[in-house]
Amino acid sequence: MSTPLRVAILGAGFMARVHGTRLLKMEGIEIAGVCGTALESAKALLQDLKVEARAYSSFEDMLRGSRCDAVYVCIPPFAHDGQVESAAREGKHVFVEKPLGLTNERAESMCAAVKEAGVLSQVGYHIRFRKAVMRMRALLASGDAGRATLFDGRFWCNMDGSTWWRDAARSGGQVSEQVTHLYDLALCFLGTPERASGFAANLCHSGQPGYTSEDTSVGAVRFRDGGLAAITGSNCAIKDRFIGDFRLVCEHATLDYHSTGDWREQDVARIDFANRIEEIIEDGDAHEEADRDFVRAIRSGGKTACPIADGARAVKLTLMVLQSAQAGGEPVAW
Repeated sequence: MSTPLRVAILGAGFMARVHGTRLLKMEGIEIAGVCGTALESAKALLQDLKVEARAYSSFEDMLRGSRCDAVYVCIPPFAHDGQVESAAREGKHVFVEKPLGLTNERAESMCAAVKEAGVLSQVGYHIRFRKAVMRMRALLASGDAGRATLFDGRFWCNMDGSTWWRDAARSGGQVSEQVTHLYDLALCFLGTPERASGFAANLCHSGQPGYTSEDTSVGAVRFRDGGLAAITGSNCAIKDRFIGDFRLVCEHATLDYHSTGDWREQDVARIDFANRIEEIIEDGDAHEEADRDFVRAIRSGGKTACPIADGARAVKLTLMVLQSAQAGGEPVAW
């Protein structure tokens, strides 16, 4: 690899560390800089990654000073205020952690900037890169699975979260910030929605100061091709377990994905297809696969598996569910 790919990171929190660690596993990758809200946090991440690069407190300074080829945008939803657009205008490829902000207008602005600049984009919906999901999508693409008819998913956890995460005005709430992974999968499998309904409540944290996010939610989606999805979210479940499992029913195949909710244990999936059971052990690193897909596309000039337009679709769907919940479950059209 003659010319290294230089990557700059906006954000110095957990997800910035996740991606930085995995990027450094790849040949020919250089971390060109890190930008944090506080300079010390950016310096601390660089130290943790054992990387000699400059820490920045200004995103614009990093864009121009780091000589980067690509930017990872790893900031909370409320903090998006044009960084993706600036990076695209500078000709930088962009990897954006989900969700793409709090409004459809913000997500659409990012999409327009990326399209106009002609740069590549990827959104951090890493569950797409689970082996069972990729296998099932291949069966759907080939037609072997037949028509996708029903998606059933749940994201259940019990976490305190940071100050911004507990504040629905800054995070968008659990549906937008966590359960969005499952709404994204429903879009992957079932296509374009027709309408969605939702209910949401704060049942376990209503007495906790600063906690305005929903901690219990149910969403129902009808898709244009007739398929249906039912997705639940909870932050009232088992402490320190993050259970994100799902099932998909197609005409000729079914997928049952079981999440242990424990990072020390491997998820297991079963695909029933062609009169046999395929058991898939999820022993890979989906975050790393998402990063590798992004880097591969940049180097080859190909496409990414989760471009920014897909991230905008997920924002639109989760906002439909929340809008319906605020209206007492009244359906909202796509």
